[in-house]
Amino acid sequence: MSKLEKLNNLYNEYTKAFGDREIVLGDGNVDSDILLIGEAPGKDEVIKKKPFVGAAGKNLSEFLHILNIDRRNIYITNVIKYRLSKVNPKTGRVSNRPPANKDIEENREYLLKEISIITPKIIVSLGNVPLRAVLSDMNVKIGDFHGNIKEVIIGESKYNLFPLYHPASIIYNRKLKDIYYKDLEKLKNILQ
Repeated sequence: MSKLEKLNNLYNEYTKAFGDREIVLGDGNVDSDILLIGEAPGKDEVIKKKPFVGAAGKNLSEFLHILNIDRRNIYITNVIKYRLSKVNPKTGRVSNRPPANKDIEENREYLLKEISIITPKIIVSLGNVPLRAVLSDMNVKIGDFHGNIKEVIIGESKYNLFPLYHPASIIYNRKLKDIYYKDLEKLKNILQ
């Protein structure tokens, strides 16, 4: 069975489990050496049915440009493949909500299967949520791991994990921008 067939089977399984939600599946080259993992899709991603097309997607495009990588040559997915939202009781406005540990735990098994199908040479986790999901540890913090390779075992295989701050984090916390770009330079050197 090809990787694409295995992914389709996994996505069918995922859709059965979470089909009452608008699902945004992974996207890109299934034979890529690089797998990027984000948190969960937002409003724009749900509309376009593609990960990282909203505000964080603009930062991701810049990130890929720095690394001299074409988006079509990597695989991008999220830990949680549906939008997590909350409604403001006063305004009725719908906004994204951060994943709770329960959300991560409910989705982790599918992510780990997805990684095992893609078999990347390097996994780039973007933020706390994918780091926690890949390491199966709800207490780890990106600040303790960012910018360094960590070997992880998923199933019977070893993978290189490179945790980065989430691209959206530099939108909300300008102090992280220099750290983020230094980490990108480290990743660029690793990928060469």
